[in-house]
Amino acid sequence: GSTIASAGNHARDLINEPAMVVTPSALAADAQAITKKHKGVLSVTILDAKKCAELGMGMFLAVGQGSDQEARFIHMTYKPSKKAKKKICFIGKGVTFDSGGYSLKPSQSMEDMKVDMSGAAAVISAMDAIATLGTDVEVHAVAACCENLVSGRAYKLGDVLTSMDGTTVEINNTDAEGRLVLAD
Repeated sequence: GSTIASAGNHARDLINEPAMVVTPSALAADAQAITKKHKGVLSVTILDAKKCAELGMGMFLAVGQGSDQEARFIHMTYKPSKKAKKKICFIGKGVTFDSGGYSLKPSQSMEDMKVDMSGAAAVISAMDAIATLGTDVEVHAVAACCENLVSGRAYKLGDVLTSMDGTTVEINNTDAEGRLVLAD
């Protein structure tokens, strides 16, 4: 119980920090620290924007391109000591701040948008508990982390984005970023 509570508290701590502290890079560093703690059973791969571009993650990268904080795609893997009975994957949205982009949210609606990374905080923290407690299941946690901000580089209404699988999507609301981030 204390292991699960500790992981839950860690996720809450990440969620409660300001967006200037919990950036995509900070979430990646947190995943790396948890992995280091569980060396041998837990591994992590962090993809930077360049690697995501090479993979064709156009929708994910578009959401984060308006920010000075570079996007990070985090993939954590837990492998049991014996052959896994099955595999499962947790996927968490990691938008560390969501202004709505050019479909700008009103100020009141934006106040708590640091919590738009709660899914990423949950899956990263869950991997700590999973590695501590162990399981006969191979577990993957994926967190797509970026900021949805306005700048001269931000994606705009009318842009046509291409996903990893070649699907194209025309943007008619930049505040519908979650599906783009998670789709790639």
